[in-house]
Amino acid sequence: MNDLLVNIILLVIFLVILVRGAIFAINSIEKVTKRSGISQLAAGFVIVAVSTSVPEISVAIFSTQTENVGITLGDIFGSNVTNIGLVAALFLFLSPIKKMQVKTTKSLFPLLIAASLIPLALLLVQQGSKFVGVVLLATFAFFVYYMFKTNKMQSYEQREQGSVYKPLFLFFVGIAIVVLSSKMIVDSASSIAESTGIGQSVIGATIIALGTSLPELTVDIVAVRRRLLDLAIGDIIGSCITNITLVLGLVLVLSPVEINFGMLSTLISFAIGLPVILFVLVRNGHIHKWQSMVLFAIYLVFLITIYEVQISIGNIM
Repeated sequence: MNDLLVNIILLVIFLVILVRGAIFAINSIEKVTKRSGISQLAAGFVIVAVSTSVPEISVAIFSTQTENVGITLGDIFGSNVTNIGLVAALFLFLSPIKKMQVKTTKSLFPLLIAASLIPLALLLVQQGSKFVGVVLLATFAFFVYYMFKTNKMQSYEQREQGSVYKPLFLFFVGIAIVVLSSKMIVDSASSIAESTGIGQSVIGATIIALGTSLPELTVDIVAVRRRLLDLAIGDIIGSCITNITLVLGLVLVLSPVEINFGMLSTLISFAIGLPVILFVLVRNGHIHKWQSMVLFAIYLVFLITIYEVQISIGNIM
């Protein structure tokens, strides 16, 4: 019992350190983007999204090394559900902007469909091999190229003055903090899973997914309050695609065993459905509080369902 309490306390402490480190890194990279002139949408979708996904990437790398792949699989798909069902719901609820730009809503459709089709394809393939991992990494590279190709950089006159080197150095300092705290989180979560009998993927899909989604939550709420809605939406969708391409691709390439996605069908089903539901809710560009309530309700159903599955069939992974 004492060991369980210690691990829970350590988990909370390192989640806090992880979030603070991620926020520090993101603040630094924001200065880099302003000084380099990268467009808001590209920055949100690629740089900010990848930065806020560093916790998931770190958890993925360390969990494969410790053979706790179930935690990172739960984290990957659980984070996507959390990003839309909780984070997007919250910043839409708080948004002072009640109408999206037409350009934004048009851009949402292919991105959200991709965020839904990729996990659907994985569920149909069933087996996650190293080849599938390489395909996912190539897909991530395509999205990076596509975003920078279709979103032009700001002109030199519009850029913030100053060197990019200092904030870039501080960004790497923040990333180092995130990586180290992520390793400790995996260790603590593994101990909790063993002590309580809760499946690793359930721990990953709930506690770890929520913890590693806190950077998105913090950054996006700040962005929305500053009326940078495109940046927040770009971060959410970019994070979802980063999780299921870059992060999952790394897991499959580094994992010594093949992964059966069929065992995570319930979790993946939520990850498939939520991007489509988000698009349906905001397709006309209007933002209402009832849309957030729908997303919150689905997230609550997700939490109840994932624990019901755990109880009925035991460990998912």
